[in-house]
Amino acid sequence: MVQPNKRTILWSIFALFVISMNLRAAITSISPVLKDIQSDLHISSITVSLLTSIPVFCMGIFAPVAGKLSDRWGIERTIALAILLIGASTALRLVSTFSSLLLLTAVLAGIGIAIAGPLISGFIKEHFPQHSSAMIGVYSAGMGIGASLSAGLVVPVMELFHQSWNIALAVWSVFAVMGILVWIPIMKKSAQKKTESALSPQPKTTLPWGNRYAWRLTLMFGLQSGTYYSFATWLAPKALEMGYTSSYAATTATVFSIVQMLGSLIIPLFLDRNVNRKPWLILSAMSSMLGIVLLLTGMASPVLCAVLMGIGAGGLFPLTMILPLDETSTPKEASQWTAMIQFGGYLISGIVPIVVGAVKDMTNTYNYAFMALLFVFAAVILLSLKVRKKREAPIPLQEEKAASL
Repeated sequence: MVQPNKRTILWSIFALFVISMNLRAAITSISPVLKDIQSDLHISSITVSLLTSIPVFCMGIFAPVAGKLSDRWGIERTIALAILLIGASTALRLVSTFSSLLLLTAVLAGIGIAIAGPLISGFIKEHFPQHSSAMIGVYSAGMGIGASLSAGLVVPVMELFHQSWNIALAVWSVFAVMGILVWIPIMKKSAQKKTESALSPQPKTTLPWGNRYAWRLTLMFGLQSGTYYSFATWLAPKALEMGYTSSYAATTATVFSIVQMLGSLIIPLFLDRNVNRKPWLILSAMSSMLGIVLLLTGMASPVLCAVLMGIGAGGLFPLTMILPLDETSTPKEASQWTAMIQFGGYLISGIVPIVVGAVKDMTNTYNYAFMALLFVFAAVILLSLKVRKKREAPIPLQEEKAASL
C-alpha cells in the first residue's frame, strides 16, 4: 500500500477544517436576523424560534441514519452528500418567502448536519487514529469559525444587499461549495482504496444501544452541550439584568463564543500523548463553574466570567467528542458510537436551555437559573470520574508518516 505523502496529509487536515465550517453556519446565521424574518413573514415568536431549535433536534433524531448511509456509500461520499444537502438547504433560503419553506430549510440543514457529524468522527478515526485529539480540535475550530463568521457577518451582508435577509442567509451556502471542492480529492483517494480492498469487505456495525458506557457518554455529551447552548442563550440577558448596556451584553456573548472556539482548538492539542481524559474534563467543568460563581456573586465582570465559561465549554465539547474515538477500534464503530451519543445528547441539550428559561420565568431572575447549571456541571464531573483511559492501538503506516510532520 502506498503511504500518503506530507501534502496528502496536510490536504486531509485542510479539507476536514473546511467541511467542518458547514456544521453550524445554517443555525447561527439565523439569530441576528430573527426580528427581520418575523416582521417580514408575519410569524409568531414561537414559529421563528423553531428555525434554531429544529436543526438541533434533527441533529439528534437523524444521527443514527449516518451509519446506514455510510454502509451503502462509504464515509467520504456520504459526508459529501450531507454537505451538499446543507448547502442546498441554505441556498434555498434565497427564495424562502413564506414560513413553511423556511422551516423546511431548517429541517434539511439539521438532517445534513446529523449525518455529517458522526461520519467526520469516523473519518478522523480512519485517517488519524493516533492524532484523533488534535483532529477533533481542528473539527471543533472549523465549526466555531463557521459559526462565528456567519453570526458576525450576516447583518452586514443583509445591509449590503438592501436589507435582504434572504440573501444574507443564503450566502453561507458558499461554505458547502468550498467544502465539496476540497473534498473531491479525498473522495477520489477513498474510491481507489475501496476498489483495492473490495475483496475483503468489513462487517457492518450497529449502534451500541446495550452498552452502559455508551449511555454514560451520551448523558455527558448532552449535559455539556446543553450548558453551552444555555450560555449562548442566556449569558447576554443575564448581563442586561445586572444593569450593563446592550452593547456590553453583546460583547460578553461574543467573548464567550471566541474563547470557546479557541479552547476547542487548543485544548485537544495537549491530549494526543495523554491517555487520561479525566483531569481535563474535570478542570473544564470547574472553569465554567467558577465563571458562574463569580457571575452570581459579582466578584468579577461578566466578560471575565465569559472567558472562564468559554474555556470550560471549549474544553468539554471536543473532549466528549474524543471519548467515543478512544473507546472504539474501527472508523465505522467510531461513527456508530458518535451517532448514538449525538442522538441522545442533542435531544438532552435541547431541553437544558428550556429548563434554564423555565427556572428564570418561575423565579423572575437569572440567578437561580445559573445556579441550576452548577448542578449540571456537578453531574458532568461525577460522570467524568467514570471515564476510561484511551485504548492504545498500533500505529498504521500513514500515522507513522503523519508523526514526522
